[in-house]
Amino acid sequence: MFFLFEVNLAISQSSNSPYPVIFVHGLNSDNTTWNTVISQLAGTWSVSDSNVLHFVINARGGDTTQYLPDVLFPLKDVSGNNVNLMSKSDIYAINFGNFWNRNPADPRILLYNNSTPGSSQSPSNQSAIYKQGFALKIMIDSVLKITGAKKVILLGHSMGGLAIREYLQRKENGIHKWWIDPYDTVNGHKVAKVITTGTPHLGTNVTSIPFVSIDNNSEAMRDMKITFSSSQYGAYLFGNIETNVPSNYYNQDVNCNGIQTDTIAGIDTLSNDNPEFALPGNIFYTWITSNYLGLGTDLAVPFNNQRLYINQNPAPLGVADTIRTNKNHIQQTSDTRSLIRGLDEPDKKDFAYEIFAGKNYSGFITLKSNTVVSDTDFYKTETGLAGEIIFKVNSSNAGVSTIALLSESGSLIQSKNFSGTSDSVMAVKESGKYLMRVTGNSSNNQNQNSYGFFVRFISSPALHLYVSLEGMWNGNYHVNDSLRIFLRENFSPYNKADSAIVVLDSTGSAVMQFTFSLNGNYYIQLLHRNALETWSSVPVSVSADNTASFDFTDSQSKAYGDNMIFKSGRWCLYSGDVNSDRVIDGTDANLIDNDAGSFITGYLSTDLNGDEIVEAYDAALAENNAANFINAVIP
Repeated sequence: MFFLFEVNLAISQSSNSPYPVIFVHGLNSDNTTWNTVISQLAGTWSVSDSNVLHFVINARGGDTTQYLPDVLFPLKDVSGNNVNLMSKSDIYAINFGNFWNRNPADPRILLYNNSTPGSSQSPSNQSAIYKQGFALKIMIDSVLKITGAKKVILLGHSMGGLAIREYLQRKENGIHKWWIDPYDTVNGHKVAKVITTGTPHLGTNVTSIPFVSIDNNSEAMRDMKITFSSSQYGAYLFGNIETNVPSNYYNQDVNCNGIQTDTIAGIDTLSNDNPEFALPGNIFYTWITSNYLGLGTDLAVPFNNQRLYINQNPAPLGVADTIRTNKNHIQQTSDTRSLIRGLDEPDKKDFAYEIFAGKNYSGFITLKSNTVVSDTDFYKTETGLAGEIIFKVNSSNAGVSTIALLSESGSLIQSKNFSGTSDSVMAVKESGKYLMRVTGNSSNNQNQNSYGFFVRFISSPALHLYVSLEGMWNGNYHVNDSLRIFLRENFSPYNKADSAIVVLDSTGSAVMQFTFSLNGNYYIQLLHRNALETWSSVPVSVSADNTASFDFTDSQSKAYGDNMIFKSGRWCLYSGDVNSDRVIDGTDANLIDNDAGSFITGYLSTDLNGDEIVEAYDAALAENNAANFINAVIP
């Protein structure tokens, strides 16, 4: 068995598409069929010079029908030049239109060569769809590794759409055979969206296409058949026994395992995908169809067979739509308007494309199905820090009308009508997941201009505090307890700028982040269930650039008015203000005495040492501070 797998992980410019797009060509074609649309998209997304993976999928031919030895991609051509070393790009294409030197010891690829291993063998770009699915797996895996993307977008023409479905649907012993992570039954496919154009989803019995020479005995023609005869359905699409495959085809091995007597389960059932290995429901599908000159066909595939449907509704139900064009089969790969419409970003928040802070992206406002001119695009992002979220959009004649920031559930946070050529929405929020929405009118984007956008996070200030509470510090460890922290403006009337609730650890330490405050100098105000309110002696500088630190425990002067008590090597906040009136007096002591006399236990303000028992120690501590007339000192 001979198999090669290697990619070049060289990094070029930053990506401008939320997910890289992989173009998959059709029967007897190659990647150059996409040149027109890729050239158009190159004005919006980055395109590397090394963005094609060239496969040979008929390598062994008559030696074997098995997919593993038949699929390869040598790393050098016959002149010794490096090939198949892809670099980072937004757009990629796969190419099956090749052959090789048939030398396992020194494999060399013959690019754009339609030779075959023997006189009765399929050309590579007319070989089995099963093998195409395997090659597509390698392609997707390579693109994910090169780009670091979490998912890809797949766009296929004609037979290429079936290669995409082969990748997504094929199962073996109940496990997805081609998925990048077959054990992740939800997202293991790593696909965000699928678009097909002129694909024979329900098959075609056409034996000739104008201007294209095809081999009617090839594996691919075998696999795209609706029927072999009046009583026999095509095995690949609708299921059949391999022995029922007519002898005019070069082999009967539909599942490419070296055995030609298997029973094949088709990927289709009636007019939709086979529920035994259904298309994933977390991908959105767009089927581009064509009724050329009203002939009921695009000259290669019957119009009604270019999509999946249930009761004339696009299938899979709820996650698919159709776009209708009037191009013949050959023209479809250059139909940039329809293809860009198909590539349109998600209209539903559940399919929102993930974007990351600090990267520039681009999208399109496009005409929707049924000539709906309003278009909505959803994106999603996540931040682990509280702070300001900024979503900015740049649009010049791209049709953008409104932009919005939403919560993960879709609740509106901020929305505004887009103004000028650049506009933004922003909000100060806690860490979490958020949605961005762009809405526009495609009638205002006749030239299919793209809009640019990015998301930016400005994290809120963070503070590392050291605090000890008199009753809860025993000299060895501090009781874990919650403390409320306020940042107060440094001038009268010392308005609240922000707040946070933290839990002091066993050392009396806690780190907190403030959601709504801006960089600046603030007094720190400490509130606790039974400690005396205490402020910092001076304003403390906090910023988003670094974590500020303030230690109340190392000096009495750290508290406003030197209002702390020394205990077991630390300066501590006074304990005993049970009713939080800023004074420790007889009222507090009486409350503690009452609970102690009733043997009250639990998390109580009268429990000064945090052992969840109100007892004599708590009362004595409060009475001692009351006798010393301890009260809060604040600016």
